[in-house]
Amino acid sequence: MSEMSYTPPSPPPPPPPPPFTASTSIGYDFAKPFSFVFEDPDWVRKIVLGGLFYLAAVFIVGWFFLLGYCARLARNVINGAQRPLPEWDDLGDIFAEGLRLFVVAFLHYLPILAIAILLGIPAALVSAVRNESMQFLGSGIVGCMACLIVPFAFCITVWMPAALLRTAVTEQIGPAFEFAAIWQFIRDNLGNYVLAIAVYIVARFVGGFGIFLFCIGVLFTGFWALLVMTYGFAQVYRLRRTP
Repeated sequence: MSEMSYTPPSPPPPPPPPPFTASTSIGYDFAKPFSFVFEDPDWVRKIVLGGLFYLAAVFIVGWFFLLGYCARLARNVINGAQRPLPEWDDLGDIFAEGLRLFVVAFLHYLPILAIAILLGIPAALVSAVRNESMQFLGSGIVGCMACLIVPFAFCITVWMPAALLRTAVTEQIGPAFEFAAIWQFIRDNLGNYVLAIAVYIVARFVGGFGIFLFCIGVLFTGFWALLVMTYGFAQVYRLRRTP
């Protein structure tokens, strides 16, 4: 009788790895928005040109170029470019894209402008009357106007970066007014969004120091702060949670 060979059973397959999520694989880099500019070998020229457009922002038109440049920067960050700082080339396209973002920002702030006009003009007219009761009424209207505008302006300021990001990514105005999608983006990425707001606050504070450099320095530190804020919010979009 021949001996039967025994083959041990094969071990069970290893369990599958946990599903990948951006939030667990990589975190928000708080320092990167402040340093990425200086990693570009041509950063001096780009900052100087940006500072000149920042000066032109006094005449509004400069903002079209600044916003268009920031839109390109945001897309580079979202796409993971190693050197995200764009070139100052094709100024026509930069201007057109900045104009689109300017329209988005203006339409978001339009309700605040409407409140200021609807309440500010009557308040000024009433306060001009040399009557104690009328002046008291004018002060009350101004107080009501402040109670409406201040919280509304705060909410718009927090909301605006997400709306502008959608326009920068899609290169269309419509997505900036898809309020449900914007709210979901902020809600699902709230932790990183709060960090981006902190970057925004720090950048604004540091950018203001340029005024001590004989005032002219604020042109370049102000532009640098704008780039820092753009990188900070674009990083939120790159690390966003997706359904």
